[in-house]
Amino acid sequence: MKPRALVIEPDFSGHRWRYVQWAVEALIEAGYECVVATDASNCKHALIEAYQAGRADVHVLWHREDQRRPSIANRLLGLAKEDFSFYARFAWVYREVTRSEPVDIVVVPFGDYILNAVAFLGSPFGKSPWFCVVMRQTFHHREMGVNVPARPLVDYAKKQLFSWALRRGNLSAVLTIDPTLPGWHANTSLAKHSPAVLYLADPFPEGGTVGRDEARERLGIGTERMILVYGAITDRKGVKELVNACMTRDMPLVIVIAGKQNDDIRAFLKALGSRSKERVVVFDHFISSEMEADLFCACDAVWVGYKGHYGMSAVLVQAYRYGKAVLASPFGLIGWFAKQDRLGPVLDDLSIPAINAAIDEVFALDREYEPARESDGRKLLAGHTVSNFKKTVRSALTIAGPDVKTIPTPI
Repeated sequence: MKPRALVIEPDFSGHRWRYVQWAVEALIEAGYECVVATDASNCKHALIEAYQAGRADVHVLWHREDQRRPSIANRLLGLAKEDFSFYARFAWVYREVTRSEPVDIVVVPFGDYILNAVAFLGSPFGKSPWFCVVMRQTFHHREMGVNVPARPLVDYAKKQLFSWALRRGNLSAVLTIDPTLPGWHANTSLAKHSPAVLYLADPFPEGGTVGRDEARERLGIGTERMILVYGAITDRKGVKELVNACMTRDMPLVIVIAGKQNDDIRAFLKALGSRSKERVVVFDHFISSEMEADLFCACDAVWVGYKGHYGMSAVLVQAYRYGKAVLASPFGLIGWFAKQDRLGPVLDDLSIPAINAAIDEVFALDREYEPARESDGRKLLAGHTVSNFKKTVRSALTIAGPDVKTIPTPI
């Protein structure tokens, strides 16, 4: 009988479904059969439909917030903080899946859902080994030279919660898309008495490349200069600021906004005047891998001037892979990579003059732009491949110990 893995991810928006896909692929390659637990709202998602159409080694468990019957204590915790609500939900999923037979490993592709609650309550998965991916831990950034706002009390509290979670959570490993977190962890006393913290390359799927003109023809885009905004489109992407700045420019320029939008951005774009709409092309839907490749091949630059985002960006990785300059926020890991690797103009702020100055700079570079060749960041970005992602997942399985069954993957 094959070993059994439980993968829990309620939200398939943005890049999160990719983490489920690649984690499941790594587990299957290691000899596992998988149970993917997700919210019933994802039933029409392409990945879920693919699993249900023909994968005997992947089973899907639907869950809704109103399905579980949490205890009174868990209901009170859920009211106190969202983390505890997710904790109770994940614990319910685990009990449902293990009611018939146990699981050998639990994988949480977005561990930030529950890590704060784990700090207080321990693991929601009983004695089963588990590991997770964290994406939003920023308490260590100032210590590691990353430009983020000073928040000493918040950072101290979050550092303590992270440390408690590592000690009390029965975790086998923590994977992080932040290259500075493993370094911080290794230099603390925590490293001797806690699970491993491993760097997980935040990749984009391997996509083919086509000529710029061919990609634009398929997308229905003309010859104007093009800036791409890609991913889960919310106000934090800085979309409004970019559009408002571009409306003041005389030169022909088109902004392509690709990815599912929230209601706020949808309303903002709908309210644009006719002249503005001519400069904005919108693809408000799920983006296939083929279309994704066309978008990056077609664009002249990629927008990563995000607001309040201090973590890693898979869009930044994709821009690097396709040799596209970025217009980057100065903060967090986006600014950290952009500055040390000269990936494109770094915005002073999101004012109209600052954005237009960055656009002038990136278009003056034209296609002669090249990133720094030998920097540590560049080496990291070059390793952001799906194969390295899966390799790290398999390493976490090995770290989980002899009770977790692994089958060597053929080379």
